[in-house]
Amino acid sequence: MAPGWQALIDFFFPPRCPFCAESREEKNPAGICSACFRQIREVAHPRCPRCGVDFASDLGEDHLCSDCLRGDGHFARARAWAHYEGLIPAILAQFKYRGHSRLAKPLGDLLAGYRDPDLSFADYGLVIPVPLHPRRLRQRGFNQSLLLARRISRRHSLPLDFTALRRIRPTVPQTELSAAERQKNIRGAFAISDPRPVNGKNLLLVDDVYTTGATVEECAKVLIKAGARQVDVLTLARAR
Repeated sequence: MAPGWQALIDFFFPPRCPFCAESREEKNPAGICSACFRQIREVAHPRCPRCGVDFASDLGEDHLCSDCLRGDGHFARARAWAHYEGLIPAILAQFKYRGHSRLAKPLGDLLAGYRDPDLSFADYGLVIPVPLHPRRLRQRGFNQSLLLARRISRRHSLPLDFTALRRIRPTVPQTELSAAERQKNIRGAFAISDPRPVNGKNLLLVDDVYTTGATVEECAKVLIKAGARQVDVLTLARAR
């Protein structure tokens, strides 16, 4: 559409913030109004260079957190755009549990616009979303991680694969469990249907929220075992 026509449409039908539905002029590229955007706190330095968790103090340099110091995992690094607090939990609840799939565009655009000197979208041969079990997919109607991954794929012209990695058994929602229970709950829940798409590639694994890292760690383990060269993780939000 020509810019002139778009400006005319916006004049008579001002675009509304996808979060609060208010019509406000000041918006970021994802169309979110400044009032909503101020309620979001982005993950900042100093942080762990591997799992991406930021530290309580804003002084000092990046360093490994206590969890990452205890041992190596299967993903190389994880990054998240914002903290799982303020407006984010309510927005994700609408997105995931109330069928508001329209939020995939603004949320996906925020994730696709993520900038980090340690993470370049050009380095990845494939984008893979964390899969849902078929039973959960039927209940929800869509996989929120796939919708986010699709926005990244389109924005950066990266191949997207949502069939190579499968969830082969249903699991209890991770939000209901402790850290130890999460690891036990998710163990053996994923499998590779075909290793050829992932073999030898750097993969970007996409999910909505990183909490303990149990889910993305289990996915990365399966992907590395199938021949992936490296697995990095990108999530919309990071819970402490």
